[in-house]
Amino acid sequence: MDLLRPPVVCGSPVPTVITQHNSCRIQSQARAGVVDVRSAWRATTLVASLVLGAKLVQQRRSQTRRLFTSVAASSKGPCKTRREKVSLDVMIAAVLGTPLPATAKGGNPYLLLQDGMEAFKKNRVEDSINLFDKAAESGYPKARLWQRGLSLYYAKDFKAGSEQFRKDVEMNPNDTEESIWAFLCEAQLNGFQEARRQILTVGVDPRPVMRTAMTLFRGDDDAKSIASLEELSAGGGSDCFYSSLYLGLFYEAKGDTENAKRWLLKAISSKYGVGSTDYMADLARVHVAQRGWAQVEF
Repeated sequence: MDLLRPPVVCGSPVPTVITQHNSCRIQSQARAGVVDVRSAWRATTLVASLVLGAKLVQQRRSQTRRLFTSVAASSKGPCKTRREKVSLDVMIAAVLGTPLPATAKGGNPYLLLQDGMEAFKKNRVEDSINLFDKAAESGYPKARLWQRGLSLYYAKDFKAGSEQFRKDVEMNPNDTEESIWAFLCEAQLNGFQEARRQILTVGVDPRPVMRTAMTLFRGDDDAKSIASLEELSAGGGSDCFYSSLYLGLFYEAKGDTENAKRWLLKAISSKYGVGSTDYMADLARVHVAQRGWAQVEF
């Protein structure tokens, strides 16, 4: 004789048949009812997850917009440069945990870039190159890795450095500094005059100090350009630092070690060189340490 007992599953009665005369099958459930209840539960959970996910995506977009606005506002001012700020991509990735690109092979490319920059600031040139290469392998656009080009210069891999800077100029045709750094690499490879003949043409830099530096490296009028940069170096702020830095780099390209040392030491001892978070201020310190011109703490 079969007895029906209605258990409750998720608040709904589901008939259960108990067969007394068959000990091997003590209980058999009406499967259809259970499946219907479970399917409804799963569907409800899926909808709730989608709603929650949509809210999280919207929240992340709002955070990104606020962060972008904040960084853009803080970047305004006469002394700011592209190199003075850590990449906006790095900041957003670090704060919001941006997922990796679909083509990524390793870790987060933005954080690898940041690690490479930190390694360079501590005069760990080879480590920085390895980290920049890993960033590229993980999806960061290699043509935009100007930081890698700077490290390659100090690793004396001038050919790879030149290629890096030339690719960067293709992406950023108004970037004066990349044109100059390509020149610096090529002066070591092919000589000063040949590098001048091959110097990349770029747009007009908004900074007077960099426009003057470009005329010097291009060879428009050496005496006039040097005099103008020396005048700027007697002032303050970023102009004092950048004029001293590029005068030193110019003299190094010409093989004039004495003047190169004099101007690089002035750059790192300037108020901007000492107190700025500009990546190029760190570069000047690395340069002096690599040449053994002074004791530098990192």
